[in-house]
Amino acid sequence: MPHDIPPTAELFTLKALTQRHPTLLPEHRLRWAARNRETNGLKATGAVYDSPTGELLWHEPRVIAWLLGLAGRAKPRAARRSRVAA
Repeated sequence: MPHDIPPTAELFTLKALTQRHPTLLPEHRLRWAARNRETNGLKATGAVYDSPTGELLWHEPRVIAWLLGLAGRAKPRAARRSRVAA
């Protein structure tokens, strides 16, 4: 394992993490990140752990740093642009 396991106070299930940060961490984005963690840099940051029950546990500080582009990514995500009717 590349990283030591962080304190349990910083580990959350997907549902608990999205409830703590509903606008910053939408559930569909975290599910996509978990499916593609081999290629998107999330695995390299050590932000996701497999629990003995088979559920993924998310390390809150590392996940937020990854989403903001501070770890494991080249730059932050750009905001979506709304389409303007012409």
